[in-house]
Amino acid sequence: MLKNFWYACEFSSEVTHQPKQIVMLNQRFVVYRNSQGQVIALKDQCPHRGAALSLGWVEGDCIRCPYHGWKFQADGRCIDIPANAPEVPIPKKAIATSYPVRESQGFIWLFYGDLPEAERHPLPTFPAYLSTKMHAAYNDEIECANYARLMEVNLDFAHVVAIHRKSFGQRVPMNKQIKYRVQEDAWSGVAQFSYDSLGDSKTVLNLLLGGRPEFTTTLTYYLPNITLAEIHVGGKGKNAIKIGILVAYLPIDEKTSRSKRVFYRNFLTLPWLDGWARKLDYAMGHEDTVVVETLAEQPMPRISEELHVAADALALSFRKQQQKYLAKGWGLESSRHPLTSATEDATQPVTSLVN
Repeated sequence: MLKNFWYACEFSSEVTHQPKQIVMLNQRFVVYRNSQGQVIALKDQCPHRGAALSLGWVEGDCIRCPYHGWKFQADGRCIDIPANAPEVPIPKKAIATSYPVRESQGFIWLFYGDLPEAERHPLPTFPAYLSTKMHAAYNDEIECANYARLMEVNLDFAHVVAIHRKSFGQRVPMNKQIKYRVQEDAWSGVAQFSYDSLGDSKTVLNLLLGGRPEFTTTLTYYLPNITLAEIHVGGKGKNAIKIGILVAYLPIDEKTSRSKRVFYRNFLTLPWLDGWARKLDYAMGHEDTVVVETLAEQPMPRISEELHVAADALALSFRKQQQKYLAKGWGLESSRHPLTSATEDATQPVTSLVN
């Protein structure tokens, strides 16, 4: 797990004037909207007795502790202690930790770390067509697996023929060589791969895809916790079926994650079919999770500890980016490996690992 990043931690639509607890990075946070609709984020722990502020209530732009009613403003400072007389000074240590927070592209983003504002990386920008031309359905799941391991399976072009063999994987050629180029910047990586589908299918989704032989899949990761899969079936024209699967993985701890999933589609877009879309998205994601939960190493191992082939290039790019920031000292205490190991792996070129 990394610090000094913006974490997509909740759907915007889920944050209201009622306090909401978010569990992430082995900690509890509380978010709520003030009277102007702005999102406030604090540590979900009153400095008095440690009660969860998320059980309290919002009063104007402030939040009251559920235990003794202490009142905290947006910057975390306590401005009222009901048990004290008005003239009694507020203790200087009566401060709940506050966090920078932004709202963008349907998500609430919380910055966890100690970088000054000018040095923080920008929020990622998702492809505009997802929100302007596609219909979205939303899922929220707890998964008993490490968040980075779950992200990695979403960056894997080769797993489809095995993990998804009973659903849409039956349309993928078994002996197709998987080679592609990875494009990177400082916080993300993307790759694309195309293939011709095979055979007949039995699922509802695959029936819709019948007669459209070409699949083009674009996979992207955005540090620290987002993956995006864009799937075009039947070429790139107006008649192509398009699916987008955007997932924000909240690392609860090293072995537990919460996935905030958005399933975009340009077919069967009537709102009453959103339940079907959510079930479809869950089924595909669950096929991944069932396998990832069994991995012997849940926190991401060092690059040198596992075998790699050319098809793993995007996942290796993701691992190397993580190792790079661990080497900068951005790892949290619960991270599995010492930074010396992270430095060692981060200096190895991907090309030497996939040949």
